[in-house]
Amino acid sequence: MSKQSRNERRAQTARENGAKSQGPVTPEGKAKSAQNASKLDEYNQKIALFLKPGNVLCNEDPDEFKILCRELIEIYQPVNQLAYSVVIQIAKARWQADRLNHCLTAQWNLAIVDSANAPGTLAPELIEIETMARAMKSLYTAGAIAHRINRQIDQLEQRIARLERRLKFIHTNFPTSASISVDPRPEPVDEKPQINEPIVYVTETNPEVIKAYKQQFPHCKIVVLPPDDVAKGIDIEDDMPVAPRKAS
Repeated sequence: MSKQSRNERRAQTARENGAKSQGPVTPEGKAKSAQNASKLDEYNQKIALFLKPGNVLCNEDPDEFKILCRELIEIYQPVNQLAYSVVIQIAKARWQADRLNHCLTAQWNLAIVDSANAPGTLAPELIEIETMARAMKSLYTAGAIAHRINRQIDQLEQRIARLERRLKFIHTNFPTSASISVDPRPEPVDEKPQINEPIVYVTETNPEVIKAYKQQFPHCKIVVLPPDDVAKGIDIEDDMPVAPRKAS
C-alpha cells in the first residue's frame, strides 16, 4: 500500500470516528465539558480586554474607570462639551497615576520579600530594619525603577494641574448652560427627525397645490403670500421652492 493510500485511509477512519462521537454522556463528563466552556468564555473575555483600545488595561476593571469619570464630573461640574472633554483627560491622567502608585507598592513588596530572604547580618531585633533598608537601597539607587515611577507620577500630576487651569479658563471665558451627560459612554441618538427646516413661501392658492407642497416639505411651515406682496418686491426668492410637477 502506497503512502498516499495509507494517509487517505487514516483520514477516512478519523472522519468516521469523529462522526460517531456524541460528546460527554456521564454527568461527570458533562460537568467537565461545561467547566471547559466557562473557562473558554473567561479566556475570550480577557483576550477581548487585551485587544480593546483605550485607557483601561486588560487586567483592570473598565467599570472602575467609568466610576472615576463620573466622580470627577461631579467634582469639576463641566459647563459645556469642551470642559467635559478636559475632565475626561483629567480622569485618564488620574487613572494612570493611580496605576503607577500600585506598581510602586508592588515593587516595594517584591523588594521586601527579596531582602527578607537574604541572610541577616545584624542582631535579631534589627532584622526588620535591615530588611527595609535593603529594600529601599534596591529601589532608590541610581537608575532604579522607583525613581522612574516617581518621575512619571510627578509628570502626570503636573499634567492634571495644567488641565485644571485649562478647565478654569474654559469655565471663565466660555460659560454655557449646555447639558452634559454624566455617563462617559455616548448617548443614544434620537432617530426622530428634527424640525429645523426654513419656512416655505408660496403664492399658489389652489388647495391641491398647497397640499402637494405640504407632502413635499412635511417639516416646513407653508406660508401663502398674496400676489400683491410679490409684486411689491418682497425678497422671498431664496425661500421659494420649486413648484411640484403635479398635485397629489
